[in-house]
Amino acid sequence: MKYLNIQETDITLTAIVDEIAANQSEVVITRNGLPVARIVPYSVSASHTKNYPLRGMPITISGDFDEPMAELWDALGE
Repeated sequence: MKYLNIQETDITLTAIVDEIAANQSEVVITRNGLPVARIVPYSVSASHTKNYPLRGMPITISGDFDEPMAELWDALGE
């Protein structure tokens, strides 16, 4: 983990981000010697991939999906 003073990041932010992406390292930004922020590499978490559990599964539609349901018509007629 690398520590940088906030004044150092103004000029070299692009280089810092490139280094983080290439090395998968972290950088802590300090102000007056105290940590104020941490830059970490971005990674796709498992929760992002679980949003669509049916993705890629085949979809089948019954041939009579748009036929009236007898039970429903019986219930509505009462």
